Amino acid sequence: MHEHEKWLFQRKAKDSAKIRLICFHYAAGNAAWFLPWEKYCGSDIELCAVQLPQRSERMAEEMPDSIEELVAQFLTDNPDLFEKPFVLFGHSMGAMIACEAAFQLKAKGVSPKLLVVSACGAPLSPEIQSTGRSICSADDFEIKQILNDYGQIGQELLDSPEFCEYYFPIVRSDFHVCEMYYKKPSCPLDCRILALRGIDDGEVSEEDCALWGKYTSADCVVKKFTGAHFFPQDHTPEILDTIRVEQNRGVSWCEQQ
Repeated sequence: MHEHEKWLFQRKAKDSAKIRLICFHYAAGNAAWFLPWEKYCGSDIELCAVQLPQRSERMAEEMPDSIEELVAQFLTDNPDLFEKPFVLFGHSMGAMIACEAAFQLKAKGVSPKLLVVSACGAPLSPEIQSTGRSICSADDFEIKQILNDYGQIGQELLDSPEFCEYYFPIVRSDFHVCEMYYKKPSCPLDCRILALRGIDDGEVSEEDCALWGKYTSADCVVKKFTGAHFFPQDHTPEILDTIRVEQNRGVSWCEQQ
């Protein structure tokens, strides 16, 4: 297997595609979350779902100690991914990864047409500094409570010792890099930013999303959807249509919709 192949869980090359949509999943998730997106991509969007280390077919690989290191490895292994117009999309932890990728690509003279950050506030300071608690050092009982609150893992799995033995190290590794990541907006990006939020998401406020405007010299749009933290599951067609529209816009203002 070539180095780039281990990263791309899903990539259906499309000569007709106008943009390449590079997607990063949430903490303790995996790239299969984006599988349902393909049927809404049409011929104009080439979907590339990125699989992170320490899960699924990459289970034997350790998660890097920082998002910066993770992104550096990804960019080194996938230089050809950015040879056509592309959009970076990240959900929750994935938004931090997409943000860091945009900054590292800027240093190489490359820019996405659009940076899409979903269910994630601007990383102005380390999350562990603002919350005062660390999920990666939480005990198993606390992790079960956190995962139960997110609602993505069924109780039957959380009650399985075998599942917890497999899954909890992934949770701790992912939240470790999330909690330590922050980015000062002293040298803003050139690309536009689209921030997406579920109106019932108790983890991410509207103000948190609006702060993404500090990270670009272009414009920032905040768009709200019904639902909580995992709202994209119910709004995939609308999100893709929004990306189609926003990646072609060139206005210079920050709006909220």
